[in-house]
Amino acid sequence: MALPVPQAILGGVRMTDAIVVPFEGPGAGVGELTWGQRKVWTLMQQARSSLSMGGAVPVTDGRTVQDLASELAFFMSRYASMRALIRSGPGGALSQVVAAFGEATLGILDVPADTDAADPAQAAQSLAAHWEATPFDHAWEWPIRMAAVRSHGVVTHVVVTISHVATDAGGIAAMLDELGTRDPLTGEPKNPDPAIGPLELAALQRTASSQRQSEASLRYWERLLRSAAPLRFGPHVDRGEPRYRRAYFTSRALHLASKAAAARLGVPASTVLLAGYAVAVARLTGISPALIQVVVSNRFRPGLADVSHPLSVNGLLTVDVADAPFDEVVDRTQRAMALCSKYAYYDPTKLEELRARINEERGETIDLSCLFNDRRVGIGTEPVGPPTSRPELEAAQHESTLRWAEPFTTYHDKLMIQVGTSPDTVELEVQVDTYHVSVAEVQALVLDMESLLVLATP
Repeated sequence: MALPVPQAILGGVRMTDAIVVPFEGPGAGVGELTWGQRKVWTLMQQARSSLSMGGAVPVTDGRTVQDLASELAFFMSRYASMRALIRSGPGGALSQVVAAFGEATLGILDVPADTDAADPAQAAQSLAAHWEATPFDHAWEWPIRMAAVRSHGVVTHVVVTISHVATDAGGIAAMLDELGTRDPLTGEPKNPDPAIGPLELAALQRTASSQRQSEASLRYWERLLRSAAPLRFGPHVDRGEPRYRRAYFTSRALHLASKAAAARLGVPASTVLLAGYAVAVARLTGISPALIQVVVSNRFRPGLADVSHPLSVNGLLTVDVADAPFDEVVDRTQRAMALCSKYAYYDPTKLEELRARINEERGETIDLSCLFNDRRVGIGTEPVGPPTSRPELEAAQHESTLRWAEPFTTYHDKLMIQVGTSPDTVELEVQVDTYHVSVAEVQALVLDMESLLVLATP
């Protein structure tokens, strides 16, 4: 059913047309947010953003508007987090209302065909950028926006934006996997039973078993926080505006070298990059052991592999990198990461209470504003084929680029590296407070990581 054009507005953008997509699914009710949702909600409030995920994807397989409407219906019906509204009650207490049925809207954006300037790819990217920058109204708007971009009556792109409170990188990977493995005739998922929904998980997290896991995690955090040096970076230096910056370092050499080291040492490539980051940060700051918050996906836990809603939270890792060969640092990082992951399942409210109590008892604030997040979920990062030689890696270093993007208006940490999802290179997104880490120091940091891994190759 097509909507009149005046009603076809999605995420603040007027569509050419729209299709109403009915849905119905399990997991309905009203209840608390999960630990993962609560953590994300706090981050969203700090950033004044929905921290949305998604983008514009070319459609090259002939899918039609009706096909995309079917996909939206699948997402809405299959995943309870796509049907959740977040409401604030007395005292600011949050709850989520998961609908059993309802209607979503697939937008349709037609690119004018009567001008040489018409570019559906540009229109799709512009729509994606606008949606990413436009926060969701979580109390009244479903946390997923989806639109088809058409040119000459043919769908050229699909644009999807999902609020972070409804999913994370692992959740999107699970959703796309189930979408791609549906029965081609019936459209039914391969597994008839959907993964546990957010209300069910929130209820489980209130049980004695989950509370014991949370308490064990908090004891681990307390041990590290009580023994950690308070500082991570040097003193505050006013370096003018923009203060909060973002850079992208793209390096095929780093990609090949991390895979070569992973193959040689028998560890994940992500562990090699994390070890390189720990060494580079320690060299930059002169502070060791390194203390890093690492984003951990809890999908390795029983029953959570296919969950759509956010399960990634910060784990805490400490590794001594001083006067140790890089291979030894990788081994230490691997062992430290096992503990970091094991104890990254906790009630975030209780963790913040613990941190405040320890800071007060120590009379100093323990700086935890050095972070690492490898976002390569489902990307083939492990070694395939013969390792790359040192001369090849050194030649590839000349291809590396560092570019600065639009700055942040606000940022609550001092340094974070996120590993992008490209399958054939490493792209490091560096988020930085330049009052603590300068632009020149960012460049030195990423080049040091790259050189360290290249030199680790025999």
